Amino acid sequence: MTVTPAPDTPSSTMTDEEYGALRASAALWVGTSVLITDERGRILVQHVDYRTTYLLPGGAVDENEPPAQGAARELREELGVTMTVDRGLTVDWVSADGLNAPASMHFPREILHVYDGGTWDNEQIAAIRLPDREISPSSSSNLPGYRT
Repeated sequence: MTVTPAPDTPSSTMTDEEYGALRASAALWVGTSVLITDERGRILVQHVDYRTTYLLPGGAVDENEPPAQGAARELREELGVTMTVDRGLTVDWVSADGLNAPASMHFPREILHVYDGGTWDNEQIAAIRLPDREISPSSSSNLPGYRT
């Protein structure tokens, strides 16, 4: 089978293999984040050991994994919390340049799904259990930090 590109595409036709190679060259990362606030309106952020910035809890969506399931999985892995994540807030596009990642990371473009993790009370916050690696505790506790 051959694929005929749209009229504004410069080439004439592509084989399935050529089309597949073109699609593969346009690598794209799919990520997920969860926005969690406390009762004072502060946002839960965490510091991962492989980045210099603070991030919302979340990470890469695994192959064939729906983004909401990926968000729930990341909460289990990063915070030790099991919960359903099903209320999407936004989908964002992150360009390779927009992240200010070092060139050595070979960061592809990313589609980021952001979910609502709700407002957590002190009991929910106290239930957070960080993994032995990846997430660094804030200086004042063994928990991720809150920022306003």
